[in-house]
Formats: sequence, C-alpha cells, structure tokens
Amino acid sequence: MKAYLAAAALSLGVLSAVGPVSAQPRPDYDDYGYRDRGYRDRGDYDDRRYRDRDDYRGRATYGFDEREYLRCNPDVRRAVAAGQMESGAAHYRVFGRREGRRLSC
Repeated sequence: MKAYLAAAALSLGVLSAVGPVSAQPRPDYDDYGYRDRGYRDRGDYDDRRYRDRDDYRGRATYGFDEREYLRCNPDVRRAVAAGQMESGAAHYRVFGRREGRRLSC
C-alpha cells in the first residue's frame, strides 16, 4: 500500500510539473496566430445558428418529464399556462434546480 501511494504521489508530482509547460505557445506559432487563422470566416461558428436546430434543442431536456414536473409544481403549471414561462423544463433550468424543486412527487 505504501508503494502504491508513493507511486501515485510521484506521478502526480511529475504531471503537475509537466502539465503547465505543455500548454505554453511555441515560438514558431507566434502566439497561436497561424493555427487560428481561417476560423474567423466561419459564419456558423460566429453567429451560433446551430443552437436553433432541432437536434440541439432536444439535448438539454433529455430524460426530463415535464408533465410530472408540472403536476408536482402547480405554480409553475400556472406560469406556463399564463405564458410567463416558456416551459417546465425552462423553469427548472433557470429557477427550479437552484430552488431545490423535486422532479417528481
């Protein structure tokens, strides 16, 4: 056990000394300017239109049962019905998690 802990401590020590050094820019890249050239012309990256696509929208609420959440939280159900909140999932992401609301009764 002592040998295992010593080996773990030694490897963590070596990794902590080497890790920050490998993240430094190399002098021939001129502060990474050459490698990043060409990315500024990609319109899809700049204006973030990919977030409006259907395949992106479904990821955030995967496994979230909105019907159960609204059944357990009648105040949220009233806010969604009145148009004050977009959905139960949006309420949970913005407020519910921070308030400690339960996902099911």
